[in-house]
Amino acid sequence: MDETARAFLIWVPAGTLIPFLISRLTGADWRSATIEAALFAALGLLIYPTLFALIVVHIVGYPNVEALFLAGFALAALTVLGYRRSIGGGRPRY
Repeated sequence: MDETARAFLIWVPAGTLIPFLISRLTGADWRSATIEAALFAALGLLIYPTLFALIVVHIVGYPNVEALFLAGFALAALTVLGYRRSIGGGRPRY
């Protein structure tokens, strides 16, 4: 499987559909799930892997694309979790 097919069969659905379904399953309404999935897709598929690639290319040379996307997805998941906590107010701190 070449890189283009792998991107369309693995990374694009993993960065768009799965976060939407997880948001819906964890109690978000349709609008919030769409916002969270769009935020995850923008950060996990575009911004974070690009930033990681720029850093890795400068240090190592040729980066492992799968590792870049996995690191981007992990950081995007943490960002969406922080977004959800800040929007929901989180638990009150006493």
